[in-house]
Amino acid sequence: MEKLLTSGSPQLMRRLNAALVLRAIRDNGPATRATLQRTTGLSKPTVREVVEFLIKTGYVSESPADGTTRGPGPRARVLSFRADLGYVLGVDIGANKILALVADLNGRIVGSDRRATDGSKGAEVVLAESRTAARRALDEAGVARSSLKAVAVGTPGIVDPGSGRVTLAPQLAGWEGIRLAAVLGRSFPCRVLVDNEVHLSVLAERWLGAARGIDDVVYMQIGVGIGAGILIGGEVYRGARGAAGEIGYLPIPDGDDPPAAGLGHFEHAAGGSAFARLGREAARGPDGAVLRELAEGDPDAVDAEIVFAAAARGDEPARRVLDELLDRLARGLASAAALLNPATVIIGGGLSRAGDALLEPLERRVGELVALPPRLVLSALGDEAVALGAVRLATQSVDERLFAFEEAAT
Repeated sequence: MEKLLTSGSPQLMRRLNAALVLRAIRDNGPATRATLQRTTGLSKPTVREVVEFLIKTGYVSESPADGTTRGPGPRARVLSFRADLGYVLGVDIGANKILALVADLNGRIVGSDRRATDGSKGAEVVLAESRTAARRALDEAGVARSSLKAVAVGTPGIVDPGSGRVTLAPQLAGWEGIRLAAVLGRSFPCRVLVDNEVHLSVLAERWLGAARGIDDVVYMQIGVGIGAGILIGGEVYRGARGAAGEIGYLPIPDGDDPPAAGLGHFEHAAGGSAFARLGREAARGPDGAVLRELAEGDPDAVDAEIVFAAAARGDEPARRVLDELLDRLARGLASAAALLNPATVIIGGGLSRAGDALLEPLERRVGELVALPPRLVLSALGDEAVALGAVRLATQSVDERLFAFEEAAT
């Protein structure tokens, strides 16, 4: 590696070598100078010079190695990345909740705030709640706003990578066309990144959840709407205009009325609203006694959770609803699997709370439709996936700046 960094000015060489050593310390945990020589290929004098620079500038701290025994020679010392040099903020802005997480530069969560919200009240209300959540998470962490190095925000809808505009987000009134990064950027002293909530969910699952160590993954979020986060070769695939994974618009109709406003054909046919719609029809029928009982006598209160509960009790009308809707979900999932050939499909969103009652029949049906079916698993992160993905995106943004010189050289 040192041969790679032998041209250019001495100042540039020091920056390149410093970035190389810093990345080795960051990626591999506390390391001795001897370990750094082996992992970077740099000479002993170069490592010594770079380490002194990194300690002096505060990027690295030095401490005695754990478990070292005292002998006649000097005690071994290890170098660690200073994750408290700054902090990041990840925020999930949803139709019903806002979750803000503060983390150090290693992604360790040090503060949080969760609050209910109502997306129908308009953009200004939701933005005010988001700022409050951020402030309270920072207060809990004891972190000054000036210490933030990056903020990342997850939102429903498509985020155009060029303009930053958010579109197709009917869950949040007044959200259409909002330039969220620019609006929130006035509240923070650092870069603000905005991404689709499902893109962030698959990023989080790759980091901490069910997709660790897996490079080709589809995260299927099934709630009122249906969306997908796509991981190809270990990287989130967002598409040319940020709309990759909008599978709710797959042309898989159910033969009913046209989709409700803001919904695509597939999510209207198989999402949470379809479970409620078909479940309520069954509850009103002559055999709907169990569904009505679970809904406390009100057929209009039937939702997906009640349909699954009635089916678990052996109720035939609920089972018919489930069979129909799981077939529709399987067709959409199989379409994505046939196109992308992921190793794993992660099921998240509100419907994932049904657990194996959803997962097992879906896996069986998809296996019948796809020549090389993927493994199906439930999300490991639940409703924290978006906020955790935002934290991960923010730390990656900081890393890009920390290691910019080393990456340019390589």
